[in-house]
Amino acid sequence: MHNRILEMLIRRYDRRIMNNVQRGDYVECMIATALGADWRLTSEEGWDWAAWDCEHAASGARLEIKQSAARQSWDREADGPRRNPGFDVRPRKGYWPKDGGAWVTHPGRLADVYVFAWHGKADEEADHRDATQWRFFVVAERLLPTGHKSVGLSRLERIADPCGVGELKRAVENACPAREYLKAIRRRTVAGS
Repeated sequence: MHNRILEMLIRRYDRRIMNNVQRGDYVECMIATALGADWRLTSEEGWDWAAWDCEHAASGARLEIKQSAARQSWDREADGPRRNPGFDVRPRKGYWPKDGGAWVTHPGRLADVYVFAWHGKADEEADHRDATQWRFFVVAERLLPTGHKSVGLSRLERIADPCGVGELKRAVENACPAREYLKAIRRRTVAGS
């Protein structure tokens, strides 16, 4: 039975056009793979409820991943409606820590860097599994519009140059703040004061 269930799950993630839930998981894994072994998905470490998606092993830098696609699983035609994606960037009130301890009240955006993944192909060649069809906008948290709950593609194009999966690691490294400005470091410094 277990093997049959795994086969069913693999088929869900091995579709040209995935639904929002599977596509989100897939894109997180795609980005973590592109970033290399120094970056870990928080979910891989048993922290499924984390307020950010990846952490840098050595520095503690936090990365949040947002994704959207022009072609959706419910579109009936290859040339579906033109979508102008909006990505959620609303500040949070806090988070549950990795150890399952008490809620940490910490208003604001909790990641140091955001990766916005956009799959703009809507034709018959669209394939969410193809990393080369995605454009990535890497933005340091401090550059996101203050007081906004979402950011659209046109705004992202003004504040970040899109990159392909091959340039993603360098773009993330360039967007990471200096160690002393990382949210994990600042949080420890404030707590220890």
